[in-house]
Amino acid sequence: MRRLRVELGDRSYPVFIGPGVLEKAGKILANLGFSTPPVVITNPLVLRLHGQVLLASLEHVFGPVPVVQVGDGERFKNQTTLNGIYEALFRAGADRRSWLVAFGGGMVGDVSGFAAATYMRGIPFVGMPTTLLAQVDSSVGGKVGINTARGKNLIGAFHQPSAVLSDTAALRTLPAREVASGIYEIVKCGAIRSEPLLRYLERNLAAVRACEAPAIVHVIQEAVRIKAQVVARDEREAGARMILNYGHTIGHALEAATGYRRFKHGEAVAWGMIAAGLLACAMGRMQVEEAERLMRLIHRVEPLPPLRGISPARVWDALQHDKKFRDGKLRMVFLRRLGQPEIIDDLNPLRLRRLVADFLGTADERR
Repeated sequence: MRRLRVELGDRSYPVFIGPGVLEKAGKILANLGFSTPPVVITNPLVLRLHGQVLLASLEHVFGPVPVVQVGDGERFKNQTTLNGIYEALFRAGADRRSWLVAFGGGMVGDVSGFAAATYMRGIPFVGMPTTLLAQVDSSVGGKVGINTARGKNLIGAFHQPSAVLSDTAALRTLPAREVASGIYEIVKCGAIRSEPLLRYLERNLAAVRACEAPAIVHVIQEAVRIKAQVVARDEREAGARMILNYGHTIGHALEAATGYRRFKHGEAVAWGMIAAGLLACAMGRMQVEEAERLMRLIHRVEPLPPLRGISPARVWDALQHDKKFRDGKLRMVFLRRLGQPEIIDDLNPLRLRRLVADFLGTADERR
């Protein structure tokens, strides 16, 4: 089992990565100072696949553990689900001394974390991500929230977990598409901070796709290390942390424009990275060879859902409601080259709109 630490002063916390972490969860959390039973937030599929192992570990140490089930999928990351969690916490008698376990994928982590940030003005929570995407992305960094019809993550907070426990054995139950979604986020981490991580993926992609140890543990550890370093420098996204949004600006817009139903989050980010590379090349900010190398790796992971039929107008509307759209201008992350990001805040909206429309019209033919 590997252990990293996200350094944020008095809000610092450990991240545990490796097979069998769920079996040790009770002991790990007791050693971190927890002494009362948590309330576990999860969905029916995760509970069926992994709940017995986790609950046995927690109940051995803390006694009976209440479980709250929520819907499965990004479309459930909304106010209705959040209100359901609040009601369940009231029924369970949760108070300001209570704590939550977010047990599932990124949607469960985001909405559970936001519930923890706002219930009784804030209670602790522990992340136990069971998807590759959540293990390398949303479980680390403290960004929690819900979606609205206007866009993704427009209502939320910064609320750091007390710990993150990532069991890589749980990844063996994921379908290939879910694994791929997580790999795209690992590719993003390499794209913004680590060309060696990209090179490792290029050479070991088959082992990573199969979630084989030690390859999968290595890439998760590297992605978490990169994200932890960025978050430690800029916890609340005042500047430097924005590089973690590479591929997310257009990716989030694609998700919103399709009602959060066509794409897994990582798939949308993959298309967003491809778009950002093509836009950077069109504006002379990135060498074509560098962009093509990144696109080759992305397309090797798994076939991406097509962009066919997506309305450029709806994507543009979603972009205008993005948190990074200010004073009529959109801030975006580009790459000067692999491993060297830059934040551009003077993009011409009319030119960007034309480039996005061109991308949507031609991207499928580029695969």
